[in-house]
Amino acid sequence: MNSITPLIFILSNGSDPMNQFQKFIKEFNDIERVHILSLGQGQGPKAEKLIHEACKLGDWVFLQLQETNNLLSVILNVQPRTNTMSTGKTNDDMVYEQADSILKKLPEKINIEDARPDLFDTDSKGRIDSLTTVLTQEIDRFNKLLKIIKNSLKQLQKAIKGFIVMSEDLEGVYTAFLQNSVPEIWSSKSYPSLKPLGSWIKDLVLRCDFINTWMIRGKPLSFWISGFFFPQGFLTGILQNYARKYNYPIDHLTFHFNVLPYYRNQEEISIAISKLRLGEILEVDKMINKPKDGVLVHGLFMDGFRWDDKTMQITDSILGEMLSIMPIIHMKPEMDYIPDSNDYIAPLYKTAARAGVLSTTGMSTNFIVAVPLKTNKPQAYWIEMGASLLCECVNP
Repeated sequence: MNSITPLIFILSNGSDPMNQFQKFIKEFNDIERVHILSLGQGQGPKAEKLIHEACKLGDWVFLQLQETNNLLSVILNVQPRTNTMSTGKTNDDMVYEQADSILKKLPEKINIEDARPDLFDTDSKGRIDSLTTVLTQEIDRFNKLLKIIKNSLKQLQKAIKGFIVMSEDLEGVYTAFLQNSVPEIWSSKSYPSLKPLGSWIKDLVLRCDFINTWMIRGKPLSFWISGFFFPQGFLTGILQNYARKYNYPIDHLTFHFNVLPYYRNQEEISIAISKLRLGEILEVDKMINKPKDGVLVHGLFMDGFRWDDKTMQITDSILGEMLSIMPIIHMKPEMDYIPDSNDYIAPLYKTAARAGVLSTTGMSTNFIVAVPLKTNKPQAYWIEMGASLLCECVNP
């Protein structure tokens, strides 16, 4: 411990140690060696400069924070990259190795040329299945994201080795890796997610595998709705197929949601499919009938409530259980469908943030669809509980 060793105190919400800190400084009659800064937007560079100067002089820097990440970013940015950790590795070593590990995990791309030919069969009017259009759009989105990630990782490795200059974007990737967070240049081109870096990469690999398996083996019995880059497009594709089949106006179609007594874990499904030969069917698929109209979906989580398999309706969460798994749902389009007034209209969000940017439709980009669910309690009760469906479990 010395004058340049940072001391970090993580305080509970509502704590304000400023008065005690000022009293401490007055007792030591050292007020001129104390620098106080409130960290807000754009204050990061000022904080870094203060810390650099304080490290040289042995001064104090008191940073008042709005977010813990602000502190982490500042502390990491002022630490020399050549510092050796307890593992004997420098920050450069760890970031380089992590970049290498991610590059090995990610697929090069999802090759549309490997798709089943029958996915592109047309109907009597020469139209391709709307879900095939959704699939090709998803492939394009994931390939663009994979390209951004891989290019930035390769550039980062070159910058660490000193072959190229470390740009601002690469600096952001470097710092994000040390924080185990998703770099901004990735997240800004990606789907909404609150996962830390390790879980985010694992999830991305699983999403790519889901799309690739669909492309090679054909439509799955149940779609992993949480694995879509843009799930709203998937829902539109389902409605469009139904409208074409029965010659209905698509603007009069809405979904009837029927919960089935089956559960499905996409990671387990992915592993099981990898062991199958082309044309073979999963054992779990043999238990479920393929719907005539609409689709089956899985991969949702219940926040603030859970599903009761005995009563086939929603009920209170188990004490201590943060999120529970939603069973498979049959989403069937119907003309001018009006849900039961006694149902709870549960909002389905992409992430637990429950907020997003307003789209051109006036809806939040984080909101997907409202799902009516059977209940024996009034809607007001579940609204007070904040009950909603989520596509993402941050720590599955």
